[in-house]
Amino acid sequence: MTSADDLAHSLTTFFRDHLPLRRGASRHTILAYRDALKLFLRFAAARTGRSVPDLRVTDLDVETALAFLDALETARHNAIATRNHRRTALQAFFRYLGSVAPHYLDHCRRILTIPVKRAPQRVVEYLERAEMETLLARLDRRTPRGRRDYALLAFLYNSGARVQEAVDLCVSALQLERPYQVRLFGKGRKERVCPLWPETAELLRALVAERGIARDPTAPVFVSAQGQPLTRYGVRHIVSRAVAGAATAQPSLARKRVHPHTLRHSCAVHLLQSGVELNLIRSWLGHVNLETTQRYAEIDLAQKRRALEAVTPIGQPAGRRPAAWQKPSILTWLESL
Repeated sequence: MTSADDLAHSLTTFFRDHLPLRRGASRHTILAYRDALKLFLRFAAARTGRSVPDLRVTDLDVETALAFLDALETARHNAIATRNHRRTALQAFFRYLGSVAPHYLDHCRRILTIPVKRAPQRVVEYLERAEMETLLARLDRRTPRGRRDYALLAFLYNSGARVQEAVDLCVSALQLERPYQVRLFGKGRKERVCPLWPETAELLRALVAERGIARDPTAPVFVSAQGQPLTRYGVRHIVSRAVAGAATAQPSLARKRVHPHTLRHSCAVHLLQSGVELNLIRSWLGHVNLETTQRYAEIDLAQKRRALEAVTPIGQPAGRRPAAWQKPSILTWLESL
């Protein structure tokens, strides 16, 4: 078997057997990996002057992989997060290749050494309670589209669901009798159960009844005007349209970059402000580790600090703050920086 045959065979078994059967990867993950490897193979073909079917394993070396990842940013203008997702896909394949074809193990190991590229931590954008209330209140619930949009946005905010989790939601995942809850399937098909407010449950019950799908457990809950399941792009469009409609009543919305994930962030921040423990929020959102959830605590702490600074301490003239050396402990002051 030639090196080109090795590559073709390994790609076939990686997608046909390894990902769905051995790893239990979701359809979404398989498609994301497929797209990454298609881009990589085309890039390598252009770089080597070979056709894709003639590419050999040795053509896909660490230098080509690094050049491909750099080109994603420079030529395709992808974000660093997208670059890192593509890197994960490449490394998953080469880890598999090294395991089934040990004579390529050293070659594969070099690609596995490519590190994650660090990106500046983007400030978490979320909606204040008044903004969220206005966003919902401005939807026209007299129309089927308005009722669907209202139920969708209320659900995203209540559950903190990822947009993919919302578009995949089917009737069987809803429990619309007490205790109200929804079963969500997140990244890696990890299942979690989130409570629903009675108001959200009633909205979803009405939506399901209006569409006549209560007895169809596999029916998607959120669909387009044509009856097709909403896509992630469709949900983004619904959110953008709702923001545009509410911005006249709440101008601060126009200054924010609001997308479906913003409602997930808003859910987390408002839960924290209501006194919900961070570890429970981690479970609610389906985060793998607590560090991901910790950023919401940092937002809440910053808000509390600003509120504290706005209050004049007892015994201090209004408008005048004590100097650092007047504080009881310089270490306490340093900690507050």
